[in-house]
Amino acid sequence: MRFCLVLMLIFSTPVFAQKTLGPETFQAHVRPVLNGILGDFYQMITLFPDFPKEIVPLIQEMDTLTSDKEHMLADCPRVLSKKCATSIKSIRQKLQTIRGLSLKLQDQMKMSHSIHLSSVSGLRLVNQFDLELENIKGYLDNASFLETAAIPQKRETYYVIKQLDELNTYLSLALVEFIPFTYKVDFRHFYTNFVQPIQLQISKGKNYEFLNRNVNSLNFAINLLNMNLTKRNKKTPDGMGPYLAVIHNRWNSLLRYYF
Repeated sequence: MRFCLVLMLIFSTPVFAQKTLGPETFQAHVRPVLNGILGDFYQMITLFPDFPKEIVPLIQEMDTLTSDKEHMLADCPRVLSKKCATSIKSIRQKLQTIRGLSLKLQDQMKMSHSIHLSSVSGLRLVNQFDLELENIKGYLDNASFLETAAIPQKRETYYVIKQLDELNTYLSLALVEFIPFTYKVDFRHFYTNFVQPIQLQISKGKNYEFLNRNVNSLNFAINLLNMNLTKRNKKTPDGMGPYLAVIHNRWNSLLRYYF
């Protein structure tokens, strides 16, 4: 019966938001709620056995690069130059901080004895993240040196953006690998279809437009996670019931701005 209900939800005609919000209302009322949901989510997943808590501040610091990437693309749409020197400097400084968090994560990680945790895959992805981090950091350091020395260069902006996006991909994949197998599909779907889009969009200038267009799909993702972890035969992970309730209540509180 519940399986049929899920199918009905998936294939039913979508109901679209009846209201659209401007940037002021979004910033004042919606964005704080979304930040609260993200904070609750990251606290919740650290309750999984052997989950490396140090990966959370690393992901959050990577998220601060979003505005820098936007400015870099706006100032240097094709190749790096003095026009985007401020963005390059900011990114280099943040990558230095990220490097420190990455080393801390690797120092604290340990091989899990749990049969449900794919820690080997997670560790491999974290190591790959660190290698790529060193590559892009060195690339930007060299670009900055050449620009300061007034040496002509043709370093493509696209390459920098691509490498920074790949760093996010490695971290996202690693995070999912540290979730026990029983819950991995549920959390992967929610992380991919709710957490990542929200995390990215609230860092952008016109994020309120994204919510206006996608509130229905986000609503489906958050309700699906809540249903899978609380209303099906699957046992709610230890300690996560209160977090799920708070996340669901937060989300319902902002829906009144759209319906």
